[in-house]
Amino acid sequence: MNLVPDDEWDAFLAALKESLPVTFRVTGFRTHTFAIMHLIRERYFQPFESSTTIDKPKELNFSYRYPGSLAWQLNLSRNQLRSSPELQKLKEFLYEQTEHGNISRQEAVSMIPPLVLDIQPHHKILDMCAAPASKTAQIIECLHRDESNPIPSGFVIANDVDNKRCYTLVHQFKRLESPCFAIMNHDASNLPNLKTNDGNILFDRILCDVPCSGDGTLRKNPDLWKKWNPGHASSLQSIQLRIATRGIQLLAPGGLMVYSTCSMNPIENEAVVSQLLQTFQGQISLMNINDKLPGLRTIPGLKKQLHLEQCIRLLPHHQDTGAFFVALFRKIDKTLDSSLSIQEETSQKRSAEENVFNEDGANFKRARYHRENPFIFFEEKDIKRFWQDISEFFGVDSSFPADQLMTRIASDSGRNIYFVSDSLKEIVTLNQDLY
Repeated sequence: MNLVPDDEWDAFLAALKESLPVTFRVTGFRTHTFAIMHLIRERYFQPFESSTTIDKPKELNFSYRYPGSLAWQLNLSRNQLRSSPELQKLKEFLYEQTEHGNISRQEAVSMIPPLVLDIQPHHKILDMCAAPASKTAQIIECLHRDESNPIPSGFVIANDVDNKRCYTLVHQFKRLESPCFAIMNHDASNLPNLKTNDGNILFDRILCDVPCSGDGTLRKNPDLWKKWNPGHASSLQSIQLRIATRGIQLLAPGGLMVYSTCSMNPIENEAVVSQLLQTFQGQISLMNINDKLPGLRTIPGLKKQLHLEQCIRLLPHHQDTGAFFVALFRKIDKTLDSSLSIQEETSQKRSAEENVFNEDGANFKRARYHRENPFIFFEEKDIKRFWQDISEFFGVDSSFPADQLMTRIASDSGRNIYFVSDSLKEIVTLNQDLY
């Protein structure tokens, strides 16, 4: 299929055998973002300037979404960063600021799907397979990019099928201190309709980064050289297609859905895209991506067999990255029903011990869904009972919407208090039957 041009094959293989370079991005919506960027460039990058053995950091400027030195690639592996005495301060700084939410460690290619979605602060967004959370964190940042609007009307629902990974999402998102996200634990191929006062939610943007064989992560996961076999892709294609199909159903007219994998295999990529276009013929269209990524070198999707040149594939030797595949859909039909069919509703009730795959394609048994305590929003009596004292002590402005505060257990209201946006309060209140 000529996925890799013949004259690039040797460079492609050589890149796969090299460790992946360290990449990170600075959280763009913090008030001290520019101070963090200044520290990085003027203090922590100094060893690179004076070194004759280490290349200078490379600014990731493949998109206009990351102006002003927000994303960087270091030409050294994680092991090299850990072991280098002259980079000890940089290593400690990256770790510390990651914990504080000022920096996120994320692969360069992983940054691309949220960028092509062109997220605006008012968008309703769904991340169907959110763990390990780096892309969702990027989405949250996009929601908050308007400094004049600290609590945007938009939000992101981050879903993952695995309960333990959902708790990892909680830890990752807490760093960002945003009231505009919620986490859902459900099979992405059978996501339920979420209710609002205006009816079921249709999402403006959907990230469909599906479980895959992961052969594009060979540089990061060298064990895959031993584990990979052709059957991985074939066994995953059906679940990938089901997840993407449900995503199209939940997409609002005019909305965008990005389908992405860290696989190079056309069975998981173009074959799924082609099937979606056939299933939803006249209801969705494939969008051009390259004009959104002017600084990125890509190769088009298969055009000889499937005419999918508007998809993009990233190869590891082009920009010293992992391999990745991205396709962008726009929904153009207004009549497509988001409701689950009877067959799909029945499949929601099947045993929670079904087989699923993790990011590397490894098979495991999923634990049963965990029932969570309900969220209980503050009522007037709660506000008078203790919030008034708290707000006076900390000097919280009287305009603060205390009715958007909530707890998990009514009898223990003062121990852990959560704050969500008005939009998410509506969703949580009207969908209590889901947890």
